[in-house]
Amino acid sequence: MASTWLAVLGLACWAALAAALPDVPSVANFMRKATANAVVLGDFVYVDGGEMSQKVDGKVATFKDRDGINSTVSIDMSKSWTSDSVAMRTIKKQGPLKTNMQVWADRSANVFYSWGGKWIRGFNMTETALWKFAADGSGGGTWSVAPAANPSLLNTLHPGEFAAVAATNDSAFVMGGVASGWTEQFRAITQTLPGMATYNLSTRVWQNGTINFSPFDRIAGASAEFVPSFGPNGLIFAFGGFAPPADNPNPDFGASLNFDLQNLTFFDPQTKKTYSQVTTGDVPPYPRSEFCTAGFSDPSGRHEIFMFGGTNRRDKFAYNDSYVLSLPGFVWTKLPDSPDGVRTTQACVVVGNRQVLSIGGVDGFGKGYNDVDPAPQGLLLFDMVDQKWSHSYNASAPAYESPKAIQDLYSAG
Repeated sequence: MASTWLAVLGLACWAALAAALPDVPSVANFMRKATANAVVLGDFVYVDGGEMSQKVDGKVATFKDRDGINSTVSIDMSKSWTSDSVAMRTIKKQGPLKTNMQVWADRSANVFYSWGGKWIRGFNMTETALWKFAADGSGGGTWSVAPAANPSLLNTLHPGEFAAVAATNDSAFVMGGVASGWTEQFRAITQTLPGMATYNLSTRVWQNGTINFSPFDRIAGASAEFVPSFGPNGLIFAFGGFAPPADNPNPDFGASLNFDLQNLTFFDPQTKKTYSQVTTGDVPPYPRSEFCTAGFSDPSGRHEIFMFGGTNRRDKFAYNDSYVLSLPGFVWTKLPDSPDGVRTTQACVVVGNRQVLSIGGVDGFGKGYNDVDPAPQGLLLFDMVDQKWSHSYNASAPAYESPKAIQDLYSAG
């Protein structure tokens, strides 16, 4: 009984400490942020969830080295900035504090949704719900629960983390993931979530496609991208990840089946027909999970998908490399490594005309949250045309077009 009360007291102390710390510390006090999600709505990037470590009076200030983030943070992308000077606005959370959520945007309505994720230390867990953030167009917004049109089906779905997510103009697709007692109230064991769930943005109808239309039996730690310009309905591509054994109630992720990046699986979001294709070029090494991706369309009709970092759970190290996959050629090209070290569980979004913004990330097999990120405030940028890393965002950069090295791949063919 005494140990139980000590645990409760410890959580209470952690909650009080976390609430007192700033969600946007000074550049000097910032250490690490990871497992957050990011979306672009209008002129703003919204960053939500995750955990962060920071200093107070020169020392790590958080319970067990890191704590949750109590606010949604917005960054104005209408003006140029540098990572060590950018202003970030905090918006008090009205929903749960989590990490590793599944997030997707409905840009026509200027909203994004948050599903599942891991409750930080299991604190204040509540029943399953889909949350919606409505942006106000000025870098602010409000949170509310998004009720399902078919709540009985929603109640059969298990919220998890490490799922791959992609959204079209009318629907979101949540593939696989892992459910545990940290992601679902009263859940006793950790298990891989099979199949795929979908959510219609206009009708608010959920579907469980595990049996009928899922492209995967099991998948976790992967990334997904919607390519709208290919095929009559666009295509959703899945990258990397792993498939823990289905019959193991507490799976060893490091011993899982791993999906390589040479043989890609993709599907039509309307017909659900699944395809596969072998890629060529500088195929990224694997196993690889918990990395980030971002997509760019070229005026010529090509589409490039940027990939950065991630974890090799089998051999227990993190990556600092980056690649671009060019479609329709299915050719990988190696890009410069990040000068700011390895990182995993970071978020990536397309910003401006031609840059990728990478937010946060840690070395999961190194010091984790216990060292200072070389990238100020955890923000680093990659210019897809110049193919250079920097800590500077250029709001007036010219429009994206495939870099010459990629154009030459097609002219040579």
